[in-house]
Amino acid sequence: MFPFNTRVTRTFAAGALLVLGAAPFADASAEKVLVRAKKPYANLVQKIQAKGGKVTHQYKYVDALAVDVPSDALADIRALVGRNAISKDEIIPAPQSVDTLRGRAGLPKAANAQSIAARSSQALGARAIAQLAATKPSAYLLNNEINNVAPLHAEGFLGQNVTVAVIDSGLRPGFPHIAGSVVGCEDFVGDALGCSNSGNNGHGTFVAGMISAGAAFVFAPTSAFRLAVLAECGAACFLDPPANTIIPMIGTAPLSNVYSFRVFPATGGAPTSRILIAVERVIDLKVKFDAGQPGGVNLQVCNMSLGAPTLFAGRDLFDTSVDVMIAKNIVPAIAAGNAGPATMTVGSPGTAMSVITVGAASLPHNERILRLVQFGPTIGALYRPFLGAQSAFFSSRGPDADGRNDPDVTANGFASFGQGTGATTTTISLGSGTSFATPSVSGIAAVLRQAHPSATAIQIRNAIIESANPSLLNDGSTSLDQGNGYVDAGAADALLTAGNVSGSLPAPGKYNRSVKVNVEKNTDLDVRDGNVSTSFVGLKPGQRQDILYRVSPNTNQVVVTLAATPTLPPTQQNQLFGDDILLGIHSAKTSEIGEGDYRHFAFTTGGTFVVDSPETGIMRISVNGDWTNAGTISANVSVVSTTEPLPKFTAHGRISTGETLAFPITVPSGTDNVEFRTGWREDWGNYPTNDIDMIIIAPNGSTNLDGATAANPEVVSIDNPAAGQWLVLVDGFEVSSGSDKFEFRAALDGIVIKK
Repeated sequence: MFPFNTRVTRTFAAGALLVLGAAPFADASAEKVLVRAKKPYANLVQKIQAKGGKVTHQYKYVDALAVDVPSDALADIRALVGRNAISKDEIIPAPQSVDTLRGRAGLPKAANAQSIAARSSQALGARAIAQLAATKPSAYLLNNEINNVAPLHAEGFLGQNVTVAVIDSGLRPGFPHIAGSVVGCEDFVGDALGCSNSGNNGHGTFVAGMISAGAAFVFAPTSAFRLAVLAECGAACFLDPPANTIIPMIGTAPLSNVYSFRVFPATGGAPTSRILIAVERVIDLKVKFDAGQPGGVNLQVCNMSLGAPTLFAGRDLFDTSVDVMIAKNIVPAIAAGNAGPATMTVGSPGTAMSVITVGAASLPHNERILRLVQFGPTIGALYRPFLGAQSAFFSSRGPDADGRNDPDVTANGFASFGQGTGATTTTISLGSGTSFATPSVSGIAAVLRQAHPSATAIQIRNAIIESANPSLLNDGSTSLDQGNGYVDAGAADALLTAGNVSGSLPAPGKYNRSVKVNVEKNTDLDVRDGNVSTSFVGLKPGQRQDILYRVSPNTNQVVVTLAATPTLPPTQQNQLFGDDILLGIHSAKTSEIGEGDYRHFAFTTGGTFVVDSPETGIMRISVNGDWTNAGTISANVSVVSTTEPLPKFTAHGRISTGETLAFPITVPSGTDNVEFRTGWREDWGNYPTNDIDMIIIAPNGSTNLDGATAANPEVVSIDNPAAGQWLVLVDGFEVSSGSDKFEFRAALDGIVIKK
């Protein structure tokens, strides 16, 4: 039996298997971690091996190791490398197309926009594409209408002899839109599929086509897609008037080369360590080429349509590894993430200092085509009455937790026209996400590298960001939504031609430990608390306003009340839904968590929305004019919170990195519910954020890791718990502040156990 609040020298993190037996913590499992360490590594590697650890990779361009460490040796290895040198080897979720119907109710079942059948296809060569760009720029209406790349194509700059690295899910062979563009494909997954296989996740194939597609597709006269394009574009989008059956698919660099790096399996995510190895390989191929060594490849741009949350935006290992790319003359274009519309939702490595972070815009005709395909002309024609370009509702927004603004630019990422995710090689797909906005920018970078071969990667990056157009979106988007604006290839070209582009990266600036201070210093946002009452007047369709609300420790409830008033009478509003507000109440997490860590995500004209046991830090209450509105809308919003007058805790104290505290809890028979809760002070309102886990071991020795997440507080509720002694481990896995105050509570049927 453990005495209460036992201090142990073991660390147990997500993924560990804990076994209780004769020895209190008999555990032979291994933690997968990333270790920051200076080169040379030889002495440290020997010491890690002596402790039973296995170094799985020694990184070449950043000072780090990937290590499998026995859980009982992690504290010893921390002593070797320093307090905050170890981080979890997190699983990066596989990117996928966004569900753009998210939260919509009352619609009939939608047709599959990933399985549009084409009759046949034909390749478009350099001459044909340049001629289209010069004489029929309407060929660019799908995907690339307003990015101004057509004039460069008309001049013959199509990305020839420029190779773009794509770190993604590999390729699915046989799709005609990228026939001839793939010059390399390397697999880092190690399964039976390999880098190019029809069984692979199709995301990487779609992304590759957004860069290098150069084909035209023939559709049957009765094709729903062909009829939708005809309805929204008229004959302008077709290559064969008056028949109007052939539609071009042109990437932003249609004659560029693609070199694919497969890091995601057919299903599931990839460990950060694997993606870092792929980043290293991209850099290594470029370094070898520049040195004239055998096997080198002149990779000039790298596309990464992926991301994950970060505790230390811009300064974690993932971000700094990508920063090496631009130092080696590679332009990195990174997806911002799909966790919008709330602020502070950009993911790593989009939060890196040196990259082009790309958000997603929504062009009206692309969405209207999608809705016509999904629902037919009766419903589809009514879905989006507002014809202005917008920031896509799902696109992650800035600022980062250190106050820097992201994204840098936007490009269309709503209902992008591509191939790769369908069942056959003649299937066309419409995909949505910052995943598909990013490769459009990568292709523009490739074209600019061709047009300006003496420009450095930093200059190409700076030109794309500095020349972006902030006036093309019509929804009131600010720099927090769209960065400098919509990407403008022609304007970037003009800047480079004039020689007016800096060869240096912006200085990162100083940061404060307080996210509130960082945000208020660098943006016009204010963090509020207590009782808040505010009004938002005349929100345009797609326009966003956020209330940043500080949730203090021991808050048990936040209540948001909203009442909205559309400007237009009912007969002139959206005839499917009416005009309403998209309300998103996001937790205090200040980075991308999938499609956002929303406690409420609702289309509403009014109501009361309660958040129980809210996460401490800065909650974001995002009030958006629904992007499907026909007119403007106003809203009155109030926010109040309640705290426990006398918080009850089972235990509290301080915890340090690598320290684990054990709390035995006896659960009597007949207990209906047990709730374990651990919170700490240095929450998501701090930069960097501490990561403290709560691991629960049942009387039978089984382990519950539901409290080993990025949440604060960690809360695990178990119904009908087994009688006997439970063991709760509070684990200071990554405490960047050195030590932190924590509070632990165990409640049996709502009654807190006092020790």
